[in-house]
Amino acid sequence: MAHDLIATRGTGFGLGLRTQHYADFLARKQPLDWLEIITDNYLIDGGKPLAVIDAIRRDYPVAMHGVAMSIGASQGVDVPYLQRVKALADRIEPLWVSDHLCWTGPGPEQLHDLYPLPYTDESARHVIAQIRRAQDVLGRRLVLENVSSYIRYRHDSASEWQFLAHIAQEADCLLLVDVNNIYVSSVNHGFDPLTYLHALPAHRVQQIHLAGHSDNGDHIIDTHDHPVAQPVWDLYAQACQRFGAVAAMIERDDHIPPLAELLDEMAIARRVAAEHGAPPEPVAITSITLAPTADLTGLAAVQRHFADRVLANALPPEMPEDLITGRLPIYHHAYRARLAEVLADTYAKTYLYMGSDTFEAHARDYAVVHPPRTRSLNRYGEGLVGTLRAAYPDNPELHELAQLDWDLRTRFDSADVPTLETAAAQASDTWTTRPGVLHPSALLRAITTNVVGVWNAIHTDDDVPEAVALPAPATLLVWRKGHQPHFRTLDAAEAAWVQALHAGASVHDACAALLGSGLWQGDPTVLGGWLAQLLDDGLVRADGPVEGDVPTY
Repeated sequence: MAHDLIATRGTGFGLGLRTQHYADFLARKQPLDWLEIITDNYLIDGGKPLAVIDAIRRDYPVAMHGVAMSIGASQGVDVPYLQRVKALADRIEPLWVSDHLCWTGPGPEQLHDLYPLPYTDESARHVIAQIRRAQDVLGRRLVLENVSSYIRYRHDSASEWQFLAHIAQEADCLLLVDVNNIYVSSVNHGFDPLTYLHALPAHRVQQIHLAGHSDNGDHIIDTHDHPVAQPVWDLYAQACQRFGAVAAMIERDDHIPPLAELLDEMAIARRVAAEHGAPPEPVAITSITLAPTADLTGLAAVQRHFADRVLANALPPEMPEDLITGRLPIYHHAYRARLAEVLADTYAKTYLYMGSDTFEAHARDYAVVHPPRTRSLNRYGEGLVGTLRAAYPDNPELHELAQLDWDLRTRFDSADVPTLETAAAQASDTWTTRPGVLHPSALLRAITTNVVGVWNAIHTDDDVPEAVALPAPATLLVWRKGHQPHFRTLDAAEAAWVQALHAGASVHDACAALLGSGLWQGDPTVLGGWLAQLLDDGLVRADGPVEGDVPTY
């Protein structure tokens, strides 16, 4: 397909949108030109993130930046994933869509890190084909970012900048130049960052990233948890002279400060660009040919070897004949730390109940045994409940606490459906004969312990009660109202009634079934209370179920 000839110049200065700053952007217009979102955080069915981005998009231009396309993976691009990215792009109409020139897993595992590619002819030919395919699915040019790296492949036949320039030219894509990543890699691998900058085709540079890093003495790591360092500002000044007026933004992904601090840092970028910016240097388009490598190890085998090292319990000593050289332990540690952080966020109350050291030990072990197999981490870790059940068979409150954490997390971004307001319900009783009336986020879960008291005490930072068994098993109803997950305990009669609704029965049929069970004697006051609570909880859908709706268990 045909794409635009060159990058769009300019659009000013922006920030990465992070959840900590949602309220700031919703409250008032902020002094910036655009925002960048992490694409993969919004590839969800519904909930608060999508509602927020819809609102913010009305006030700010937005660029989409992904971390899971894995354009360099040997198994090729995931077309259903690309179609979801396209659907989001169609929804918010971004300035552009970007991701990274890297791979994130060998397949079927997705290890959720940005791994550098071998700089070989085989790798280049594969990546070029995948970029072209992705651009055809997306219906737009793709913008690809250079990643930081801590290893090299023994059979590389080109430098990173030669490889990147070749890919951009042959795939006809655009570039997101991460100045911090260039600096990080230049220190780690001992090359001149200006050589890198001047090798890139200026007419293909769409955007610039600026971020902080962690200096560990003999190497530095791209952590995005510090302000931009002075050497990176100096390199950015050179980039402004080389590329001209290119959109630039500040990235911060950890230790996120108040918005005002990031706006101050963005103002520095604006000032540096004003002082050093120039028209982009003349384009001299030359054909770049990568020499065929003498290595007989294919891309798939190299990536499998890399992933096996990352997932290994212990890394073997580096040998001269190894396919990979450098600081592989950085990736080995980062994989476990990243997934332990994800699991601690998903199982927030369980993490506090067990204690950080104990929970993280189980989380890291779980990450090795159960590597992710999807491109999103929104649903990673469901099996941790079973893992904890096996490890602590005599602590049912722990199993139920973990299950409640998981259920609440998965309600957060469940599908949006309109709910029936109480006034509308009172004006018509036809909804009581309609099947499939229960909100699709509703979930029923049996409990046998005082897990509700444990969860609430942790939530309010009170003394956690001793775990005890309930006199009889009870039922929890978990759902999402508006943008917030909720739960409450049901007695046996209401639980049976809601269970019938959950299975698709109408209110009328659920009542008839309950009468036959003997749990309810037909008291209209009791039924009225149930109906009022159901409506108040936002659990009655205003429309009927659609094809594809399934009960949640």
